Amino acid sequence: MGKARKFDPPLTLYQADRRSALRIRLISGGWGIRRFLNQMGIHAGDEVRVLSRAPFGGPLVIESRRRRVAISKQLAERVRVEVIP
Repeated sequence: MGKARKFDPPLTLYQADRRSALRIRLISGGWGIRRFLNQMGIHAGDEVRVLSRAPFGGPLVIESRRRRVAISKQLAERVRVEVIP
């Protein structure tokens, strides 16, 4: 039998460390949220990086496909990511 992979709890985009390589696993919420993020170029399966986080629950600036996008804390909390080793 192969080695059992250690279970990592789901991490939101807002909780992720700056500059770490991430892969979007799931966008939770209704179709409006998914459509809005898709229009900004953020899709499940994409590799992203958090560039900056504004203080006091402000927006995040992320990079995806060489594009920089600012998203609110509320949206970032709906995006589940995994750290790419």
